Amino acid sequence: MSGVLRKFGVWFGLVIMIFAILLSGCTSNTASKDLTKMAPEEEKKVKEAAVNYIKTTYAKDFVVEEVQKGQVFGDTYDIKGYMQDEKKTVVHVIGTPPDNFRDSYVDRLWTNELEPHIKEIVNKTVDLRKIDDLSYSDGTEKTKYKGNIPSVFDVLKKGEKDFSLLLVVRIYQHGGQEKEDIAKLLNELKKMNFNDVTLEIFVHDDQLKSAPKNEDPGKHLLVRYNISGDIQTIDFSNLDKYKTQIKESK
Repeated sequence: MSGVLRKFGVWFGLVIMIFAILLSGCTSNTASKDLTKMAPEEEKKVKEAAVNYIKTTYAKDFVVEEVQKGQVFGDTYDIKGYMQDEKKTVVHVIGTPPDNFRDSYVDRLWTNELEPHIKEIVNKTVDLRKIDDLSYSDGTEKTKYKGNIPSVFDVLKKGEKDFSLLLVVRIYQHGGQEKEDIAKLLNELKKMNFNDVTLEIFVHDDQLKSAPKNEDPGKHLLVRYNISGDIQTIDFSNLDKYKTQIKESK
């Protein structure tokens, strides 16, 4: 994703990377023991620890669906499940039981809440091809929110600066109006009172709309905008400094 990810979902990326390493296997003689294997008693203990952690942190029940154990760091676990809330929010609990857990609940809860509203804004402001990624996260930090989590819109009104919005979209040049469209999008996000944002915007030529479905969209890619920082201070009238020209429009 062109190296623009900053705080967003960082720990998710780390989890994927760690478990890819862990599951890839070690070739040294010292790694002959498979640390990923768990006795039923161990798995039960980890599940109970995760359920208790969620109960203590958020006063909600947690249904565990899967437990994975690290191969190199044998005491590290990734526990996937869902909260017993209104929407059965999917959650990962990661770490070492019982006192070194972190979780994805607030990130996922707020991303789910924001998603339809931001999709509406994007569709309203730019000539949208598709949204590649959308998330709202506090990165590798342990969240400060406990118990009954407030609506993300109430939190944004107060000016939440620890969480970051990631938005990756593909748009059409809209007859050469893409900069004006992007400025409108940024202004709408600013009005929502976001602070730290990372936006990656790929601009395709309008000819892609009528191109054959099997044609490579990359042939129609003109420009990429990498916009990051405090959206409250970004100069929407000077977007060229965020632009990487890929090819000239026809």
